[in-house]
Amino acid sequence: MSRGKHLSLEEARKLGRLDQFCAEHQSEGDAEAFTRLLDAMAKGRPPRSSAADAGTSEPE
Repeated sequence: MSRGKHLSLEEARKLGRLDQFCAEHQSEGDAEAFTRLLDAMAKGRPPRSSAADAGTSEPE
């Protein structure tokens, strides 16, 4: 298995060295924004209130 300067994700998975991969590929993302987005996606849409549904009909 020839590799360059950094460990590839595939190699890291196969070798059990994800910690090394993470150290070599630092993220500059916003952890709080990601967590909020993930939570929103996992929870789905909030239920509509009856006032919001007044006058609208959805196909059943």
